[in-house]
Amino acid sequence: MTFTVRSCSPEEFLAVVHAAGGRVPVEQSPEWAAYDDSLPGREHWRYLVVSDGDEPVAALSLTSFSGRFLEQLWAKHGPVWLSGERSAERERAVRDALTSYIRRERPSAAVLRLHTEHRGDDLVDPLIAVFYDRTVVLDLTKPEEQLLAEMSQSGRRNIRKALKNEDLEFSDDTGIGEEEFSKVIYPIFEETGQRGGFVLRPAAFYYEMLRRLGPQICRLYTVRHRGEVVSWALVTVYDGEADYYFAASSAQARKLLAAYLMAWCTMRTVKAEGVTFFDFLGSGSDRVPALNTLNEFKTSFAKKGVIDAPGPWDVVLRPNVMRAYHAQRAAQSGAARAKALARELTRRVPRSKADLVGIVDGATSRAAAAVTRVPPPRTSAPAALPVVLDFTLSGYALARAFHERYGLASVALVPFATGAIADSSVIPQVRELGREAVTDHEIVLRALREVAKANPGLTVIPLTNNDALVQSLAAARDSLGKNVVVPHETPEMLHRVSDKHSFNQLCAAAGVATPRTEVLDFAAGRPDTAGVDLPWPLIVKPADSGLFAALRLPGKKKLYRIDDRAGLDALVDQLAEAGFTGEMLAQEFIPGDDLLSITLYRARDGQITLARASEVLMQDPRAAYLGIPDVQVVTELDDAIEQGARILAEAGYHGFANLDAIRDPRDGRVVFFEINPRYGRNCHYATATGANVAEQLVADLIDDAPVQAPPLQGELVYTTVPPRFVERYLGGEAGARVKALAADGRVADPLVYDGERNPKHRAYAAIAARNHARAYRGQAPTLRV
Repeated sequence: MTFTVRSCSPEEFLAVVHAAGGRVPVEQSPEWAAYDDSLPGREHWRYLVVSDGDEPVAALSLTSFSGRFLEQLWAKHGPVWLSGERSAERERAVRDALTSYIRRERPSAAVLRLHTEHRGDDLVDPLIAVFYDRTVVLDLTKPEEQLLAEMSQSGRRNIRKALKNEDLEFSDDTGIGEEEFSKVIYPIFEETGQRGGFVLRPAAFYYEMLRRLGPQICRLYTVRHRGEVVSWALVTVYDGEADYYFAASSAQARKLLAAYLMAWCTMRTVKAEGVTFFDFLGSGSDRVPALNTLNEFKTSFAKKGVIDAPGPWDVVLRPNVMRAYHAQRAAQSGAARAKALARELTRRVPRSKADLVGIVDGATSRAAAAVTRVPPPRTSAPAALPVVLDFTLSGYALARAFHERYGLASVALVPFATGAIADSSVIPQVRELGREAVTDHEIVLRALREVAKANPGLTVIPLTNNDALVQSLAAARDSLGKNVVVPHETPEMLHRVSDKHSFNQLCAAAGVATPRTEVLDFAAGRPDTAGVDLPWPLIVKPADSGLFAALRLPGKKKLYRIDDRAGLDALVDQLAEAGFTGEMLAQEFIPGDDLLSITLYRARDGQITLARASEVLMQDPRAAYLGIPDVQVVTELDDAIEQGARILAEAGYHGFANLDAIRDPRDGRVVFFEINPRYGRNCHYATATGANVAEQLVADLIDDAPVQAPPLQGELVYTTVPPRFVERYLGGEAGARVKALAADGRVADPLVYDGERNPKHRAYAAIAARNHARAYRGQAPTLRV
C-alpha cells in the first residue's frame, strides 16, 4: 500500500473528518490550534490528510513544541482515522508516509508524536510524563435513569447523597476573572496536586485555556459548600463530545461527596446541550499505573465504560539530534550536583569564572557537561557579585556584559527559570523563588539580603530591567545590606522621570520636543474626554507604566492608537470599569516610522560616560509587547544623544537611562516620548558596540572612577530574530542595509555569545530567534502603531 500526504485548510480538515462520519477531538480543532499559537514555545504547523489513492485514510492537526534542545511535532489525540481497518500494518504505513513528508517539509523537527492503537518497532516511549492509553467513557444518548443504572452501587449512592445536601450548589463559573481564578480556584488544584503527588503548571496556564478557547468550548463548573468553592472542573465541549479535562476537590469536598455531584451535574448539563459522548480522559493501565488511583472514582460512573484509547508514541525523525538530547539528559545527574553546589551560595560565591571552574572541578568532577572552562578574564575581576533578577533576555544580556568585561559569573534570583537564563555557563547558579515573586518583591529582596549577608567581602550588584523591581530596589536601598549597591536613582527621581506627564515638563524645561499631550485622570472616576482637543488619530498610553502593569485588563496594550472620539470613549470606559485610578496620556500622533532608541549613562559626577543610539527597524507585533524593538541599527545620532543628555541634566538624574523618540518627517525634529530609568531591555546594543554596560557600573559605583566608553566605530545590527529573516521581511533599502552589515559581521544577538560554553543554551538561542520570527507571520513590515 502506498499512502500520500497533503496539507489542507482547517475548513477542509473538518469537512474531511465529518464526511467520513468521524468526530474531531478538541485538541485537533482549529480553535485549539489558535490556542496553541498563543502559548510560548508552541506553533501550530499544518493540517494534513493521508490518502490511499483518492480515499482519505487519516487526518491530523500538527503543532510544533520547541524546547531548549529539540523540536517535536505532536498530533494530540490524532490522527483521526477515517476509513479502512485500523490495523498495525495500515497504521505503520500512515506513519511512514508522514515521516517522509515531515522530513522533507519540516527538517527542523526531531520527533513526531502520534496516538496509535498498535505498537510498532518504529515507535519509542514519548518524551512526556503524563499520558494515558485507557479511559472511562459514557454514552450520553442514554436516558439519565439508564446512566444511573449502569453505575456502580456506590456511585449511585454517592450521587444521591450529594444531591440531597442542600448546602452543596453546582454552578457555571466560566466567566470568572483571572484574579478570582488564582485566589479561589487554583489553591484547590494545588491541594489536590500535593495530595496526589503531581506537578502543576502556574494558574495563568489554566486560566488562559479557559479564556482563549472561550465559553463555547471550555467551561469552568464549580460546586460550592455554603458559598465556598470546594470542587471544580475545566470541561471542554467540542463536536458532540465533552471531556473532563482538569478537576480538583478539597479535602472537605471529598467528605461531602462534592466530586460526585460535580461530575454528575456536568454530565447532565452538557447532555442537555446535545452532547452525546463524555470522556473522563484517562484511567490507570499496565502502561500507566500511576493513574490507577483514579480508577475507583471514574469507574463508579460506568462499570463497563473502561475502553482502550490510542496512546501517544514517538517516531524519531532525526536520530542524531535525539542522541544528543539523551546525552544531555544523561548528564543531568552531574548537572544536578552542580546546581546543588550552586545552592551553597550562602557559604561561598566565586569571584570570577576561573574561581567558579576551580570550585566545580574540585567538588563535582563529573559535572563537566554542566560547567565548562572559559578563557580567563581580560582584566583582574573586581570584588563584585552580579545578581540577575530578570528572567528575560535582558537578564542574560546584563550577566553577559559582566562576563565579557571581567570574566565574572552571575547568580540569578528569579521567580522561575526561562530558556534565556537557564542552562548557562554565564549564569551557572539560578535560584527559583516561586511564581509569587513576580508580584511580591519582598521575596526577591529577602533572597538578595541573604546573598549579601553571606558574602560580606563582595559588592553585590542587583540587575534588572523590570520597572516595578527597580522601584522596589530603590525604596529598599538602605535595608539590603552595606555591601549592596543599587544602581538606580531614588524613588522620587524615578517617579519624576518615568511619569510621562512630569517627563513632558522636564523636556519643556530642557528645550526638547515632545508630542502635544493632554492628561486623562482616573483618580476620581471616569474622566471626561470632551476636553481632549488633539487631531485624530492620537496615541493613548499610561503615565505610570508600573501602575498600569498591575492592572487586570483583557487585551491590555503598552499603548493604544485611537482613530476617533468613539474609540477614545470606549477605551476610557474599559479602563474605568477595570478600576484604573492612575493617569492616561492622550498624545499627538507623530507620523513616520523613524523610531529612535537612545541609551545613556550619566555618572555621579554629572558626565555622560556612555552614549549609544539606534534606529528601530522592527518592533514586536504582539499586542502585549507593542513598542518593544526587536531589530535596531546602532548608528551616529548626535542630535538625539545631545538632547537626551540635556533631559538627564535638567532632571539631575544619574545612572542608566533609555529614551524613546521619533524623528518627525515634517520638520526633522527629534521628538521624545519617554524615558525608562534603567538599562533598557535591549541594552546589549551598547555592549556589542564597545560600550560595555557592566564597565560603567563598576567604574562609577565601585571604583569611583567613571570611564568614558569608546566612540561608536561603525554601524551594527542588533536583532533578536535571525538576520536572514530580517533581510527578507524588510526588503528594500532597509533589508539591503541589514544584509550588508551582516555580511561584514556587524550583527549582534544578546543570546548568541561565544563565551557561552553550555551547548543547551547555545541551542536555545538559535531556537528562540527562529520561534520569535514566527510572531511576524501575516504582519506587514511597518512600525506604525
